[in-house]
Amino acid sequence: MRGILFTEYFDFAVEKAGEALLDEVLSDLEGDITGAYTSVGNYSFSDFAKIHTLVAAKLDASPEDLARQFGELLLFRFKDLFPAYFTGVESGIVFLEKVGTHIHEEVKKLYPDARPPEIYVEWQNGAPAFLVYQSHRPLAAVAEGLASACLRDFGDSIQLGEKFQSGDKVKFPLEPISE
Repeated sequence: MRGILFTEYFDFAVEKAGEALLDEVLSDLEGDITGAYTSVGNYSFSDFAKIHTLVAAKLDASPEDLARQFGELLLFRFKDLFPAYFTGVESGIVFLEKVGTHIHEEVKKLYPDARPPEIYVEWQNGAPAFLVYQSHRPLAAVAEGLASACLRDFGDSIQLGEKFQSGDKVKFPLEPISE
């Protein structure tokens, strides 16, 4: 798992609860996790899961809700860090399609060992019908937060509906925003 997710998560945890909480979590997990993370490194997903689970417990928060909040923040961090990916994109759906067809392909070129999730839009009758997230890592809630923030930020008139899952594939219906 790419280190940027760790470093961004640490910033998120500090923003949510302060540096003392993050220090406490890392101290509590000492010996169970690698320990030092950089944005360009590659690390174990199990380390991320242990850190996230303990942060959620210490905040008395649902791990899934906290993961969605992290995903929402990620959209804006990615806009700051990688503005070229957002330039000239006219809608959230177009951007989400670009994630799977271009951005994750670029990640694999830069990091041949990377295994980013598959993210794509399924179309029916000329309209976007589902956002699909498929990965060996159970981070659909992060993807949900990121995608929801993306659709809102671009002003799309659709939103994610209730997900349904089959194995490692999660599908989110794309529904019109009711007024």
